[in-house]
Amino acid sequence: MFLAVIVLFSAAVTHAQTRIGARGGVNIAGVNGDDTDGTESRVGLNIGAAFNFEVSELFSVQPEVTYSMRGFKDGEFTIKIDYVDVPVMADFEIAEGLSLQGGPIFGFNISGNVEDGAGNETDLEDVSTLNIGAGIGAQYELPAGLFFNVRYDMGFNDVIDNNFDAKNCNIGFGVGYWFTGGGGPE
Repeated sequence: MFLAVIVLFSAAVTHAQTRIGARGGVNIAGVNGDDTDGTESRVGLNIGAAFNFEVSELFSVQPEVTYSMRGFKDGEFTIKIDYVDVPVMADFEIAEGLSLQGGPIFGFNISGNVEDGAGNETDLEDVSTLNIGAGIGAQYELPAGLFFNVRYDMGFNDVIDNNFDAKNCNIGFGVGYWFTGGGGPE
C-alpha cells in the first residue's frame, strides 16, 4: 500500500498543477474494539497544511500534514492522545467543486496523557507510537480557493500496546484555503 502511494504521489508531482493550502477543523474522536464499551468521544482540534497534485481534470492526490487532537473518555477519565497525522487522499471530482476522497492515514503519536475527574494529568503508558488507518470523505471547493471537507477515519492498530483492544476512529470537519496554484473549480 505504501509503495502504491509513493508511485501515485510521484506520478502526480510530475504532471500536476500543485496547490498548497492550510486547513483546520474539529475532530470528534473515539475508539472502537472489544474493550471500548462505555467509552465516549473526545472533541478536539486539527490544524495543518494541505497539498493537492492534479493528475487529471477529475483526479488528484491530496496529502496533508496535520496536528490532530484525539482520544476518548472512559468514565471520569479523559484519555488525550495527540498525533501528527499524514493522510494521503485520492480525490475524485464527481460534480463541479464536489469530490469524494479516500486513502491511507499515518498518525505519529506526539503525546498521551490521562486526565482524571479532578483535572489532574498523568502520562499515559504503552501508547502506540504509530496509528495506521484509512479515511473516506467528501470535499467541496469554492472558486475563490476556500474548501470544506468532512472525513471519517478508522485505525487498524490498537491505540494502547498492552492487549487493550481499542482502535482510533474519528469524524473530522475541516475548512481550508488554497494559497497557490489557483482556486477551486471555475
